[in-house]
Amino acid sequence: MEGLAWDDSCKIQISLMDERNQRLMEIAAKLVELNAVKRKKEEDFEAIGEVLADMMEFARMHFNEEEKLLVGKQYPELNQHRREHKKFIKKMMGFRRLFSEDPGKVTDDAVGYVKEWLPSHIKEEDARYAPFVRVQNYLAECQAMGRRGRS
Repeated sequence: MEGLAWDDSCKIQISLMDERNQRLMEIAAKLVELNAVKRKKEEDFEAIGEVLADMMEFARMHFNEEEKLLVGKQYPELNQHRREHKKFIKKMMGFRRLFSEDPGKVTDDAVGYVKEWLPSHIKEEDARYAPFVRVQNYLAECQAMGRRGRS
C-alpha cells in the first residue's frame, strides 16, 4: 500500500488547523508504514496498537479544537462537519476494538479507511470551512482596527 504524505494540496491556510492536520497525517503515515511490514512480529502489532491509540487521542483533541473554532465563527455547516468527525471517531473505535481481539485482521481495513478518509476530509470538508473562517477573521480584524481608530 502506498504511503500518506502531507503536501501543499492539504493546506487550508489556517495555521493552527494546518499544523494539526499535518500532525494527524503524520500519525496516519506511521500507521501505513507499520502496516506495510509483511511478516509482523508481536512488537509490530504493539506499535500498530499504539499508533491507533495516538490517532484516536490526537483526532479527538484536534476535532474538538476545530469544532470550537467553527462554533466561535458561527459556521453554518458545523453540524455536518461535526457528524463527519463523529463518524471517523466511531469507525476508529471499532477498528481499535477489533484490533484488540485480532490484530492481524483489522490493520489493512483501518489503513485503507484512514488513507481514504483523512486526505479527503482535509481537502474537501476542511477546505470548505476555511474561506468562511478566513473572512470572519478578516472582518474581526477590521472591526478591531475600527475600534482602535475611534479611540
